[in-house]
Amino acid sequence: MIDYEWKFGEPEQGRCINLDWLEVYCTEGREGYPHNADYFTNHGITVHVRDYGTRQYKEMFTLLDRNGMAFCEIRRAPVSESSGQCQVGIYNPYSCHIKLSNRYCYHPQAVRIFADFLMQHHFTVERLFRLDLALDFERFDRGDDPNKVMQRYVAGRYSKINQSNLSAHARDWWDGREWNYLSWGSENSMVSTKFYDKTLELREGKDKPYIRYAWQAAGLIDDYRDCTKIVNGEKTQPRIYRVEFSIKSSARGWFVVEDNRYEKKRRLVQNHSLGDYETKQQQLHAFANLAEHYFHFKVFEKDKRKDRCKDKILFEFNLDHKPYKLDHLMTETPKRTELDRLLSHLQTYKLLHVTDKNRQAIDLLITDINTLRLRNEQADYFDKKETLLLQLLINKRIQSMQANPLQTDIELIKHLLNLTDEIF
Repeated sequence: MIDYEWKFGEPEQGRCINLDWLEVYCTEGREGYPHNADYFTNHGITVHVRDYGTRQYKEMFTLLDRNGMAFCEIRRAPVSESSGQCQVGIYNPYSCHIKLSNRYCYHPQAVRIFADFLMQHHFTVERLFRLDLALDFERFDRGDDPNKVMQRYVAGRYSKINQSNLSAHARDWWDGREWNYLSWGSENSMVSTKFYDKTLELREGKDKPYIRYAWQAAGLIDDYRDCTKIVNGEKTQPRIYRVEFSIKSSARGWFVVEDNRYEKKRRLVQNHSLGDYETKQQQLHAFANLAEHYFHFKVFEKDKRKDRCKDKILFEFNLDHKPYKLDHLMTETPKRTELDRLLSHLQTYKLLHVTDKNRQAIDLLITDINTLRLRNEQADYFDKKETLLLQLLINKRIQSMQANPLQTDIELIKHLLNLTDEIF
């Protein structure tokens, strides 16, 4: 039975930072396979099964908590490529997608709860498929009214840096239009940005009491039931706005943002894994880095280049964070490298071989490769020098295993390397 208690700490000084979407691409563990509806029912979890699947997966079901509320949605049992219904790629029969319910995204320990669930049921997280990070507030940090900022941007008084694709929603009145929703980026963008009136959305769309409860916990309102706040002894209904960043799977472990707080512009690497969003402070750090790059505005000045116009400061984050510094940014999207193919081969090979010794050998190789990846902060590909470092790293691993032959299977390691000998 899924049962978690909801407790909030001290208010976050008028800032309400939360996840709004959390979905991972996973592989099912051999232990307990298959992780279908019957598996979770046998573990005492209530399951709601959908009568039909998706284009990629045959099965889709939702796990409920003890109160009958959705906890997570699971899509599993991938459709075979031979059926013509699956996207092109390596067919992995253990693939699945798991999405935390929107309600549980607002739990104060959402990431820890989700990670514990995945570990308990032997899922391996391959990557974050989609993560939405949202900050709710009544006014910007220097007192600007979000509604006026939105209207001025549409009127051309402000210009935005990065993300040229724009979508907008508005109300059309006799005396003009009032804009209440702006979004930048496309469906294929690694990061897309939204800026909108969240109070209006909850009032006119599907109400979500847990969001209003989070607002109260953060000090944005005093009573989540009617969404009101006491100001100078009078009850008011503040308008709460949201800036939201949606990060897609193309981020693959990290993404690049700009840091404009210094005279000389720098580029930073933001790590992107479940552990990087576990606490509210980590989420606020990530949001601050994203806002520097994707919510960067300029005040329009006639006959002046946009990048030389004065910055319009909206957020001010006083964070003691030390992200990686990136001195060089690729101008082209990296192609799938031989190293990527090796990692895919190792993951697939691991799933198809059941002995603990085989899996342990493959895990060691994957760990070595990912360790080297973390040292490479300038690009998503490996040059000749780094390839040699990888070879030395793995040779060192083999030598250490020879000193302790019971640790794992040395011959399997050598066999896997021979299969991808072209890397070296």
